[in-house]
Amino acid sequence: MLRTGLIQTETIPGQFPRNLRAIVELYRTCLDRGAEIVICPPLALGGRHTGELALRSGFRAQHQAALEYLAREVTEVPLLLGAPDAGGIRLYLLLSSRLIPQDAVIPAEHHEKNAAPAPGLFREKESGEFIVRSLNGQSEHSFFAPCLLLRMPPAPWHEGQLERDEEESRRLALETSLPVATVRLAGGEGPFLLPGASSLWTGTGELTARLRLFEQDAAVIPAETPADGTAPLPAPDRQTRHALRKGTADFILKAGCGSACLNLLENASSSLLAHVLKKSLPDLPVTGFIPRLSGTPEKDIARAEHLAAGLGIRTISLPPMSEVKPGSAEEGCLSACRMRALADEEGALLLSSLNGTDITTDLRAIRTACVADFMPLKDLYASELAVLFPEFATASPEAAIRDGLLMHLHREHVSATHLADLMPELELEIRRLQRLGHTTERDRKKLPPGLFLRSIPGTPEVPAIHQMAD
Repeated sequence: MLRTGLIQTETIPGQFPRNLRAIVELYRTCLDRGAEIVICPPLALGGRHTGELALRSGFRAQHQAALEYLAREVTEVPLLLGAPDAGGIRLYLLLSSRLIPQDAVIPAEHHEKNAAPAPGLFREKESGEFIVRSLNGQSEHSFFAPCLLLRMPPAPWHEGQLERDEEESRRLALETSLPVATVRLAGGEGPFLLPGASSLWTGTGELTARLRLFEQDAAVIPAETPADGTAPLPAPDRQTRHALRKGTADFILKAGCGSACLNLLENASSSLLAHVLKKSLPDLPVTGFIPRLSGTPEKDIARAEHLAAGLGIRTISLPPMSEVKPGSAEEGCLSACRMRALADEEGALLLSSLNGTDITTDLRAIRTACVADFMPLKDLYASELAVLFPEFATASPEAAIRDGLLMHLHREHVSATHLADLMPELELEIRRLQRLGHTTERDRKKLPPGLFLRSIPGTPEVPAIHQMAD
């Protein structure tokens, strides 16, 4: 079998020097381990989710310059890389200052929908030269022997995605009797989390090796197989916990923030977010706000202070505000704005522990959430958090009922009328949730980005009212 080097990098959109260093280091690692070709995920140079950056002429010029620089660093074995093209993503073979464009282009619409056909990597039988083209074009170059098929799934991580991707790779390998290499970027990129876990399957449908989940990694296959390369994927709950920690840490670090802050009394999941922060980034300075709003039980304040002391979080107590009516919506909004001002003074990233359920069912939470920079729990329900982190989050019976109805309405695409027919005793609650979901949709679009733990842009898995990032 061809000694194939697989690399998966963590990119920051537009940070070409940093992305270049990561690719070159991993390429040289594969070179030292005897790779005959190294395959890099597409868009590893400029980043996947570049947004309007990709439309700027300066960005495109820097991308081309970085591509040419990378080609000069690739001196011994070719590096396969995908870069933006007028028609989508064009694959290039880089070697000794040469950029060799391939016939294989992944159309943008196919790439976004994760439906691009798998191109084939071919090798000339005498010279050993590589080309990439559609598998259907093999007969035109009979002197080239197929080596493997390339799959480059672009979707951010969501529950069950990796399992389905690997099953598709296995099916393709059995169907074509060719090895199948799946390559992905890893780590956080803005509000998205890219899963990594690139893999190689033999022509008999056996998993040869898998790179680390969510982490920058490299391996040469079959010359080197990671010790846990053929182990099963982690269980869905372990993947979700890992995703939450990794995505939160990457967002903070790649945003260039040296500290973070949060409201320790925002909701029931505030303690969970504090633990996630200290577990992910133990050396990160974290400030916990304790607003003394009217009606807040003293035991809750004492619990927040005890939590902060145990985790090593600095606390700032915010006294009551005399200028507003106690218990009014304005009191919560002004308190949130005061925390926003304090976060700006310290240059800290303001995090929110609100989730999708809170936003959907509580109109007051929307105004509070609008001041936050990042909401890592946004796409999880209170009942799901309680299952994932039983020691830190608990869902009340009312929250469990509410979450169950929302899951049926939104994630399982059950109509409100059908759901009301099945549960007539809860019809009023079902209709209320439906109305609130519709009335908050416009405000939801104004909210800051959140970590996409489940949703796939362009698919109906999670409806628009649960996607709080543009």
